[in-house]
Amino acid sequence: MNIEALAPGLSGFIRTAATTPGAEKIKENREAADKNQSAADSDAQAKKADAVPPEELLQSIKALTDNGTYSVQFEMNKETEEMVINLIEQESGELIRQIPPEEILGVHKTLADLRGNLLQTTS
Repeated sequence: MNIEALAPGLSGFIRTAATTPGAEKIKENREAADKNQSAADSDAQAKKADAVPPEELLQSIKALTDNGTYSVQFEMNKETEEMVINLIEQESGELIRQIPPEEILGVHKTLADLRGNLLQTTS
């Protein structure tokens, strides 16, 4: 940071400039923050590029169900109003995997129930 001052001299006022001691450090920190931000932006763009497109995901699910070993069910959870995907073994009807798991759905329901209690609405 440059500071300019006028000081009285023999032939009138003299303009002097002084640099504050931390100005260079502040400027370096700002430049480093700008570089970090641009790196973070490029990382976010790379992650978007790495995301699996829905068509590819559906083809993977179809490949699981083509041989008849597994069945995939999509249903809406009534309590949390979220989409639930169940992978079921065709022969036994056994649930292999649920996405999201029951534990996560339970936590989501509990948090939804507590949502209004976190803030004091009366004084």
